[in-house]
Amino acid sequence: MSLKVQGLFVIALLALLAVVLALDPRVPGYRSQYDPAATPAEVAKWARDLKAWRQSPTWHSFPQESPRPDFVGSYVFGKYRYRVDVQISGDRMHYISWGTDDQRDGGAWYAVGEGRREADGEWFSIWSCLDLSRAVSNGGGAWFDFSADRRRIHVRYYHDTLPFGDEPIELGEAVMVDLKPGEELAADTPYFESQWAARPPEGRVRTSVPALEISDGVPAVLWGRVVDESGNGIDGAAVKRRAAGKIESVTDSRGFFRINLDRIEALTLLTAGKLGYYNGIVTLEQDTAFRAIGPRGDSQKVALATITLRRLDTLDHRDYAWVSPEPTVGAAYTPDTHLSCGNCHRREHNHWRESRHASMATNSWVRAAFEKDAKPAALARGETEDTCTPCHSPSLASSLDHFHLQGKTLLDASGVHLRGNHCDFCHKIEAVPNIEANGVNGSLRLLRPDPNDPRVPGSIKRVFGPLPDVSFLYMGAAYNPMFSMGLLCASCHQNTHGGQHVQSTYSEWQASKYAQPGTMKQCQDCHMPQYTAGKVAMIAGPNGIAIPANVGGDLSGAEVQNDGVAIARFSTRFRPLHEAHKHSFNGTEDIDLLRSGVSMQVEQLPVADGLRVRVTLTNVGAGHAIPTGHGLKRYVLSVHGRADGKPLLPDTGLPADERVSAAASATTGTLIGRRFGDDWSNPYWREAQREDTRLLPDEPRVYTFDLPGAQTGEVKLILRRGSPGLIRGHGINPDSQAVGGAPLDVVVHTWQSK
Repeated sequence: MSLKVQGLFVIALLALLAVVLALDPRVPGYRSQYDPAATPAEVAKWARDLKAWRQSPTWHSFPQESPRPDFVGSYVFGKYRYRVDVQISGDRMHYISWGTDDQRDGGAWYAVGEGRREADGEWFSIWSCLDLSRAVSNGGGAWFDFSADRRRIHVRYYHDTLPFGDEPIELGEAVMVDLKPGEELAADTPYFESQWAARPPEGRVRTSVPALEISDGVPAVLWGRVVDESGNGIDGAAVKRRAAGKIESVTDSRGFFRINLDRIEALTLLTAGKLGYYNGIVTLEQDTAFRAIGPRGDSQKVALATITLRRLDTLDHRDYAWVSPEPTVGAAYTPDTHLSCGNCHRREHNHWRESRHASMATNSWVRAAFEKDAKPAALARGETEDTCTPCHSPSLASSLDHFHLQGKTLLDASGVHLRGNHCDFCHKIEAVPNIEANGVNGSLRLLRPDPNDPRVPGSIKRVFGPLPDVSFLYMGAAYNPMFSMGLLCASCHQNTHGGQHVQSTYSEWQASKYAQPGTMKQCQDCHMPQYTAGKVAMIAGPNGIAIPANVGGDLSGAEVQNDGVAIARFSTRFRPLHEAHKHSFNGTEDIDLLRSGVSMQVEQLPVADGLRVRVTLTNVGAGHAIPTGHGLKRYVLSVHGRADGKPLLPDTGLPADERVSAAASATTGTLIGRRFGDDWSNPYWREAQREDTRLLPDEPRVYTFDLPGAQTGEVKLILRRGSPGLIRGHGINPDSQAVGGAPLDVVVHTWQSK
């Protein structure tokens, strides 16, 4: 080879080396592949956010599972010097991590993680992160592979708020620093050995593993076992993949399960849950967890997995402080308020905020009726038990030793107790042992966590829910199948007062076809409906350029395209539609729901003088009597006759006091509901029930009305929230047509003669 050729070869090698160095993620000049740099002002603000959070309640120290941990170490991870403090006790690992990003849309963040050592010596952990600068959260998992001297950690990790696809796993390295856990890293502290100083690990190197489609008709198989912390099998545990739809398996008496797969993604998140335990999760990598078995070693892919569940503390801690549902936005946001439910679950919060559940303690009619009528009427009879507060301000009631009308009641509610049945309260219900009692006063059983338990970070500590695949550590999620059952609702929608049923909605449902196999519908199916998808269409955007947008439905364009609901705010992972339900608690304020519940057919019959109308009402869609509830609501079947364009004089068919609002010009009609005593204006707390004319499921009711002299007729089916006379007695003018923040009347159906 000539000198000239050798020289060109050397130059080419040097050029190639320069390219390699430029692309090497451990070279200081490397830019993250994700986002351009943030501004210095943004980075400075994020540093302040992080400092503020470090003064807030969190894991200031690791949980001590033994008198002394086996190992404690502090590490720096990635180019931006993220801190990771690790503690190991036996085969358990905990860590905390925090830092700020030097990227657009970055911020200060704080994370916690916990995991176990696997059979191959690696440590797998679940981590959960709070983005302190944007009031959002995410989570994921990580494998830690320690060097022999534990001075370095090779990390493989994923975010489970990102689509898994073919590139879910990222790589990074952490290097030990000589600090005590929690001790801050000074700006001039050398944070790894000199040989690494010029090549800091970037910490975000993406890998690619294409999904494996099972095309030969022999499905891949996931064999596994769900065990407790002592290694004993747990029977009856629900097992499923994260956001994969239905429960896919239930463990047998020894804790074993099997799931068939027709596709193996780069990562498979396998979860399990059972009432009495925190949810558990393991993550299986396609290229390490699945093995081919069979005569040729390629006939079937099989993976083995063990999911460990940790038992819940079974003591209800009354010193737990309820967490506000309200999101904190703009200038009001501080890291101290980060864990408000609405920060991450903004859409669910917005739906709940407009529901009757949110206003149970602030509803002006509820408060007036209690203060001016129900309370004095009970005291006049010598009764002292408060049967209202346990359902209308349940978190306040949970702090009381007794429910006395002359003690603390819903009228004394303040702060989070004014938020009615709020997120944190509802998701702390463990069981409903007595459906006939009143809410917190004997019907439902709470299981509030120990507010000082260091094993679960943050202030929420634990929530119950209908899915076993939630693993966000700050929530402490625990599977409770009751959250998909009407039994949960029975705690307040089935109770008694003075020896009679005030609410009997749950027992009405039990007697209907909707409680039977084959036609079953739970309360949640109608009152917490699924999201609807709509469709993506091209619409005119800025400058006339067509852009895709969601048309109809409840979902964003990204959700429609991914055929699911975003798991949380800013999430890019999606649940199947049937796994996500609106928290709107639809009721009498939902006209579509009202119309779907009852049908009205009207016949005009020939008579010698005037009109005769026959009205058939059928409860076709409600799994309970309608109107249901506290007995104050009723249907007004209002019939209007006209001659020469003028209303006919009213007859005695409809009480005069009910001829207001939508029924103001009624000629005749009838009331359909529960009558207490002899007067339709009596409430249940004053009189015993004398009559119940409500519409039962699938039982047509026929009403016939004569309108002598009428030339035209009109029929209205009106849902009325309460007796005008009763409302007037509580200091509310029914002529205002608004009661407790809602219309007095809702016209459900109308008919006019030809």
